[in-house]
Amino acid sequence: MPGIGPLLNLLLPALLPPVSVLASLLGAGHPLWAMQSVRTPVVPAPYAFSIWGLIFALALAWGFWQVRPVQRTDARLTRLRGPAAAAFALMLLWMVAAQLTPNGWHLLAIILALLVAALAAFRRAVALPPGGAGWRWIVRPLFGMLAGWVSAASIVNLPGAAATEGFAWFGTDPSLVAMGLLLLAAWIGAAVLRHSQGDAWYAGALLWALAAILLANRAMPSVALTAGLGMLLVAVSAWLARIGHEGPM
Repeated sequence: MPGIGPLLNLLLPALLPPVSVLASLLGAGHPLWAMQSVRTPVVPAPYAFSIWGLIFALALAWGFWQVRPVQRTDARLTRLRGPAAAAFALMLLWMVAAQLTPNGWHLLAIILALLVAALAAFRRAVALPPGGAGWRWIVRPLFGMLAGWVSAASIVNLPGAAATEGFAWFGTDPSLVAMGLLLLAAWIGAAVLRHSQGDAWYAGALLWALAAILLANRAMPSVALTAGLGMLLVAVSAWLARIGHEGPM
C-alpha cells in the first residue's frame, strides 16, 4: 500500500471542506450547525466549532506536504499515513451521516472510531523523531489538535445521541450526567497527556473545548465549575508531563 498512501492523504483532506457543506450543495438534509439533536449541557458555545477550520487547513497543508517527492519515501511518514488516512475517512463519513441522517448511536459509533484513529495518528506523530518545519508546524499541530478536539467531541456527542434515541440515563438529572462526562473527558485527556509528553497542541484543543462548555453553562454553575475543574486537571497534567519529559533543570 505504500503507493496509495500519499495519494489518499492528499485526496481525503481535499474533500473535507466541500463535504462539510454537503447538505447545501445537495439541497437536502441539514447543515452541520443545525444537527437534529437535543442540546445538552456538554455542548460548547458555538464559537468553539471554528477549530474545524484550522484543522481542515492543516489537513490540506499536510496533504500537499507529505506528497512532495522528498517526503514520499520518508519512513516516518509511511508509518503515519495509515492512521491519518483512516482519521480523514472517518471525518468524512461522520460529516455525511451528520448532515443526511438524524443524530443517534450511529453518529456516536463513527466518532468513537474517529477518536481511535486520531489517537493512533497522534501517538505515532509524537513518538516519531521530528525533523524540520513541516513536522513542527504541520504534523504535530494537526494530529495534536485533531486528537484533542475529538477527545472532547466524543463526549459531547454521547448525551446528544442518547437523548435522540430516548435514553434517559435512568432518570439521572442532566446536570449530573454532564458533570460526570466532563470529568471523564478531563481524565481521558490527562491520561493521553501523560503518554504524549504533555503535548501542547492536544492540551490546547481540549482546553478550548472545555472553556467553551464552561461559557455555555454560565447559567448552570455546577456544570460550569466542573468544566473549570476539568480544565485545571488537563493543564496540570500537561505541565507535569512536560516537566517529567524534560527532566530537572
